[in-house]
Amino acid sequence: MSFTKEQVLEKFERAYGRSYDLVKHEDKSEGLLLEGEFHVHSENYVISKKAQLYQMDSNEYLYVFYYPNLTVELFENAISMAYDLGFPKIKPDENHRSSYIVAEFICDTYEENTIKLLKKYRNRKSFQFSLHGWMEVHTAMIDLGTESVISNSDGRLCKKFLKSILHPRMRRGIRLF
Repeated sequence: MSFTKEQVLEKFERAYGRSYDLVKHEDKSEGLLLEGEFHVHSENYVISKKAQLYQMDSNEYLYVFYYPNLTVELFENAISMAYDLGFPKIKPDENHRSSYIVAEFICDTYEENTIKLLKKYRNRKSFQFSLHGWMEVHTAMIDLGTESVISNSDGRLCKKFLKSILHPRMRRGIRLF
């Protein structure tokens, strides 16, 4: 049983909607279906809040694209669009730990060269020798025909999460997603 684009998008909205601030795009001319932001602030202190040990901010910016046939050109355009939309939102300072720009693709078919490019894609940046944190771009793709999930090395956790969205397991009689 293969999924349709609408079914996968509904699963994405349900899974990501719990933690992310989602924006659904109606104008699909660029292939962008869904945009999301996730922010975490943590701090630790001793005895009272005045004796603060540290505080950290982590961010994730999600961009979900759909293309019937994913080509190298479409992949490069979508990655540059995700980077151009996500990078200006990153505000590195002494409390910034990490920011991730996640580009996820849904496609019916793809070119073989695109998969090679997706697996090898790597974009990282450290801010002031990592004293003000770092940034990484994660990529993952869902092939609707075979229901397979492919990612780059940085996006292996995205791959695991997408597999759990597509094929949820039952735990104690409760469906996870």
